Amino acid sequence: MTNAVILPFEANKELVITTDNSGAIGEKEADIVKTSNQIVGKFACRVVLMECLAEVAEPVAVIMQNFTGDTAWQDYESGVREELAEAGFAELPITGSTESNFPALQSGLGLTLIGKRKQRDRYQWTGEESFAVVGTPYVGNDVLEHKEHLPSASLLKKYVQTTGVKAVIPVGSKGIAKTFRLWTGRDAELESTMDLQTSAGPATCFIIAYSKESAEEAEQLAGSLFHPLIVSNR
Repeated sequence: MTNAVILPFEANKELVITTDNSGAIGEKEADIVKTSNQIVGKFACRVVLMECLAEVAEPVAVIMQNFTGDTAWQDYESGVREELAEAGFAELPITGSTESNFPALQSGLGLTLIGKRKQRDRYQWTGEESFAVVGTPYVGNDVLEHKEHLPSASLLKKYVQTTGVKAVIPVGSKGIAKTFRLWTGRDAELESTMDLQTSAGPATCFIIAYSKESAEEAEQLAGSLFHPLIVSNR
């Protein structure tokens, strides 16, 4: 299971396309969650960037669909660029469109990231993997209250580049348990100190699958953000 669309591109290369949207979050009076448009852009970019990196792809371009109005574009772009820069992709081109004919009562932003990678087969599960959650599921205002303690896209990238880590997937609105089951195809019993059902909003946590021999390294990378996920077959 993945939120990315993977398409053949050229000889031995693939396109990886990830997307996210935010609605009723921002600076308008009717928005349900009040925050700056810059923060909205940053967190939307966080989602598509982490999903792209989890697929071992290199981001190459960002497309923004702005439904909030012309004046929001600059702040959205600023937030997107801040997130890209923190992960080492400051120079990515950004394009898109703004709905400027009709004003909306609530804010809306859609974000698409295009990446590319060498052609690769999807990881085949062996049943010998260990699992953990890095980060904590948050949604809505809880995201803003805990934003200083969220795992970064750069941390996810480190896991992807770690030999003993077999696969990584960001968790969003489906929650940890459903994401795990769709990802692995296993209808297993899960145990964790985390809430396994609640939404993780803008990828406020991610799941890693790793070899037992790499347990110490996997835990050290995340420190206090590391939470074992115990998997038992039914």
